[in-house]
Amino acid sequence: MSFLNFLRRVNRGIVLAIVLVVGLVGYLVVDNITFKAERDVIRQVLDEYTEAIESFNLLPEEYREIGVKVPDSVIEAKGKENKELIDKFFANGVTNYGWNMKQSTISNVEYVLKGNQETGNKIKDYDVSLKQVKNITKHGASLVSLEAVMIVTVTATEEATIFEVFHGSVGAYNHFDKVPSSDLAFSTRTYELGFTCEMTKQNGTWKFSEPGYIYTSNRY
Repeated sequence: MSFLNFLRRVNRGIVLAIVLVVGLVGYLVVDNITFKAERDVIRQVLDEYTEAIESFNLLPEEYREIGVKVPDSVIEAKGKENKELIDKFFANGVTNYGWNMKQSTISNVEYVLKGNQETGNKIKDYDVSLKQVKNITKHGASLVSLEAVMIVTVTATEEATIFEVFHGSVGAYNHFDKVPSSDLAFSTRTYELGFTCEMTKQNGTWKFSEPGYIYTSNRY
């Protein structure tokens, strides 16, 4: 009798183990399908943000020519327009390191606009496209890390400051001593721009929450 009881317990254990395994496999399958849909949404956000970066860098066309002064009112209007875009793409709150990524990005874009205004440097054209999303890694229901690569083609004066992904890229001039140059000229360059970051889902929308590193490669 004790042996039969032992077999019953073993059988119950086997059945329970099978149920647990089937449940786990089912959960992983459903979770993978759900996350695949989230990946597609995140890629769409990256595509939309790529277009926004073009807007961050470009003033109205009549103010992109060398020698044309940019009024403060134009900088203020562009700053307001950029802030609305940043509100759309960046999460509220501080990062893991205790600083506000959204506010930092607003400040960086403002720095680019005012820096070029003060020195007379110009960005005539800025074209950027999303070349590749290398990876999107899940870290819970509402947090991912990712790496992506953009292709940038920019026509600008050599010392122009350019906003790239999350930061202002300082030109060749000393940005602590913004002295207007008298021999500005446009040049065009193309390069790949890679970056890493974290994104958080807030109120059903994926937004940037933590910057990583930025690198350039394959200059053409």
